[in-house]
Amino acid sequence: MGFNWSRVIIEQQAEQRGQVTTEALNNEPGGNRLRRNPGWLEKVQTPFFGWLLGLLGAGAYLAWLSLPSRLPALALLVVLLTGVGLRWYAGRRIAGLALQVKAEYVALAFILVGAGLLRFVGLHQALPYFDNPDEPTLTNAAIKMLQSGDLNPHFFRWPSLPFYLQLAVSVPQFLSGVGKGLYTGLNNIAPEDFFLAGRTLVACLGLATVFVTYLLGRKLYSPAIGLLAALIIAALPLHSEHSHYVTPDVTVTFFCTLTLLLAAYIYASGERRWYLWAGVAAGLTIGSKYNVGIVILSVALAHFLTPKERRGQLRWLGWSFGLALLTFLVTTPFAILDLTGFLNELAFQIRHYTIIGHGSASEGASWSAYALDFWQEGFVYQASLVALGGVVLALVRQRREDWLLVSFPVAAYLFFSTAKVHFSRNLLPLLPPLAVLSAIFLLFLAGWLLRFAPSNWSLALTGRVKTGLVLVLWLGFFSIALLYSVLTTRYFLQPDTRQEAASWIVTNVPAGAKVRIEQGGPILPPGRYQNADEQRPIGAHPPTWFKEQGFTYLVASSLTYTDLMQTDAQASANYQKVFQDFTLVQEFKEASKEHPGPTIRIYKVR
Repeated sequence: MGFNWSRVIIEQQAEQRGQVTTEALNNEPGGNRLRRNPGWLEKVQTPFFGWLLGLLGAGAYLAWLSLPSRLPALALLVVLLTGVGLRWYAGRRIAGLALQVKAEYVALAFILVGAGLLRFVGLHQALPYFDNPDEPTLTNAAIKMLQSGDLNPHFFRWPSLPFYLQLAVSVPQFLSGVGKGLYTGLNNIAPEDFFLAGRTLVACLGLATVFVTYLLGRKLYSPAIGLLAALIIAALPLHSEHSHYVTPDVTVTFFCTLTLLLAAYIYASGERRWYLWAGVAAGLTIGSKYNVGIVILSVALAHFLTPKERRGQLRWLGWSFGLALLTFLVTTPFAILDLTGFLNELAFQIRHYTIIGHGSASEGASWSAYALDFWQEGFVYQASLVALGGVVLALVRQRREDWLLVSFPVAAYLFFSTAKVHFSRNLLPLLPPLAVLSAIFLLFLAGWLLRFAPSNWSLALTGRVKTGLVLVLWLGFFSIALLYSVLTTRYFLQPDTRQEAASWIVTNVPAGAKVRIEQGGPILPPGRYQNADEQRPIGAHPPTWFKEQGFTYLVASSLTYTDLMQTDAQASANYQKVFQDFTLVQEFKEASKEHPGPTIRIYKVR
């Protein structure tokens, strides 16, 4: 019996309509009738079994972190994988059908592995130091909640969901540290361990965003569009870089993309459940970052774009909006419980973005700054032309699917541009839908080029040539973006200058020496050196003062002395005198993309 293409076509058509294909396949001429799964296999497809698998996964994770022996965790993992295998097998339409490996899923697996490498490699970078100054905000607040039991983050310039997600990973991290003997209680924990746990969570959400982007392209268009969109978002350096940071940006990008996917399900079927789930996803988006809540407009647009014959009821859209608000309040409960604090912080954030500004991030018009950020950091140079081509093609084709997809990045860009402050990371939620539009444009371009192919080519040959042509186009347009992502990952693997300086000091400076270290300098072992924990500017005093106070070494950091030498004339004069009078024994230079960390200068007082 040969391969039955009519069966595949029936399955695909039924999948697009969201229908079960059993009857269609049974009635197909020449088709094999389906055999009913045994009762025990039907039970593994129930929601209860799915929740049980989730609990097994959580139990395996906690056992791995907290128990001295790995055997219980491995045993739970084996049970979990067995359950997942049974659930997958039971979902096959024909009982006893030989397992088939689709090229689509193999390609998706390779894309996800590559995306995972770009997001998980180098998560430890620079710890216990930070290149991103926003990271301590989330992690330290979660540690404080863990230590005090007070679940009010007392910080509402960001919504609270990222804080609670960080708290959720901090609990197993604490248990893991206790199990490994690293600390005995909440008062003597190592904060860098909790930063790594938070970064791991963010990297997981970054990888999940790649998968959801694939689903978005597949649902609205085709598996080929989904795969190519996933390949594009996987390679973008802005997304891979920020997947290493404990900040809300990658988290909100995941929930925003999930909202767009559920809006696509509303458009495809008009079923009530997708309205409800889209509302929850939109609420999680708002609960991650306020300004990305504009994605709720895409949910409304999905309702009105859906053809009338399958459009859901208007009240379902109202329920979706209500669920979005309710979910936001559940994830940021102290917006009500601490209304005064919430409103004051929210007022500051509004004034910060619209009136006060943020230094160099407020210079120039936001619309042009974001356009430059998109060109240099978002899609990176020639890849930006592909994204722009995708937007233009969507506007020209006037298809409903295109309108649904292009609405969010266009509306978000215009909305973000009304603010005075512009950060390139604000563009992150726009990248997944633009990746899908870019995939459409690449396939369109490949199809146009194939018009010049010989007319005697077979359909199979034309398909293979088109696949190869699309990959060549992707490599041509996105090679620099991919290179930047690889170089960023390499950068994260390099030792930080402050780590190198701390190692040098411990090796070469005798214990008990009196050392002055500026803020932004290396962290030394507690109690090993006198005054090493003061972290005060060296430029506050002339060289003679350090001699009189008995200091033997001064450790200067460019994070401190660069700004002071530009803004404080007296401090500048003191720094210049110190640099001239004392002996520079070691210098660890900042080197942009080659080495993380500031320039560290170590002077011996003479």
